[in-house]
Amino acid sequence: MLPSPPAREGQLGFLYLPPYRVQGISVAGEQTSIQVPELDIGFDIGQCTRAILSVPTIALTHAHMDHVGGLPYWFSQRYFQKIGGETHMPDSARDGKPKVPVGRCICHPELEPHLKALMRAWEPLERQRTPHEIVGLEPESTIEIKNNVFLKSIATKHTVTSVGYSVLERRSKLREEFRDLPQEKLRDLRSEGVEITRQIDIPLVAYTGDTAPGEFLVRDEFSEAKVLITECTFFEPGHGDRAKTGMHMHIDDIVRLLPIWKAEAIVIVHASRRTTIHYARERIEELCGKDASRIHLLMDHRTNRQRFDRQLAEAQAHVDAKAGVSAQLEVSQEETETN
Repeated sequence: MLPSPPAREGQLGFLYLPPYRVQGISVAGEQTSIQVPELDIGFDIGQCTRAILSVPTIALTHAHMDHVGGLPYWFSQRYFQKIGGETHMPDSARDGKPKVPVGRCICHPELEPHLKALMRAWEPLERQRTPHEIVGLEPESTIEIKNNVFLKSIATKHTVTSVGYSVLERRSKLREEFRDLPQEKLRDLRSEGVEITRQIDIPLVAYTGDTAPGEFLVRDEFSEAKVLITECTFFEPGHGDRAKTGMHMHIDDIVRLLPIWKAEAIVIVHASRRTTIHYARERIEELCGKDASRIHLLMDHRTNRQRFDRQLAEAQAHVDAKAGVSAQLEVSQEETETN
């Protein structure tokens, strides 16, 4: 009897949630690597996929192997393939060598020394040092990841030290007391050193990471995000206690948060292999009512592909309609000139 071929490797999930792409792979206990290319950010890296090499920053939520196992390889491949812009190596590693492309990992400060030790452990094995940057970010702190776009760390609750993240766009807004003043007066106030604007942070994308439910999930950074990526590991009615033991989310927790989460799109990740995508979708439809339409399962490849095909068709129809209008205008113009 012939042996069976090996199982097919996991396929990356993909969603286009304008203006963002959410892509990656997430299977509870095996691997989670999520990226949002438009924001130059990846969340966790249990596996270093080819796609995630393009992001310059990885934000780790916690150090379970299925969320961090691909980190050394990610650093190595970015260096080997010369991906990204050039930058200096971290201060601790400068030794007069030229600039090199480097990846940046952001994590809870408790993880920083251990991840650095992990990278040092590779040096005698490979007989070389892979350039890397590991930055500990305290909860409630922010770090810039793009121009005027910041990553904020938020403490969560898991079986190990954990954080979630919110990507915030920082804007300056005119203070209310100055809104009705003419431009000349505003210029005068500004020249006198008066602070006429205030800083506001607009949540763009939030990522809960692995976590038990808690008050932190109703904060503005999560509730006001345009796109919210959340784990939901358990869907079966009798698995509430299992979710609590592992400090994970159950679909019942998601249902309770839906009135608070205003996101246009909620992306569910971290379902396990014991739960089929079909069953997870059934449970969402059963429990979430009208909110089910804004909930997407990242690993629901068939549904997501059908959705993207519709988006492509709508985009093409829009292009064709514009082309038709332009053609009509050209004909009208030619007729006018002829007359």
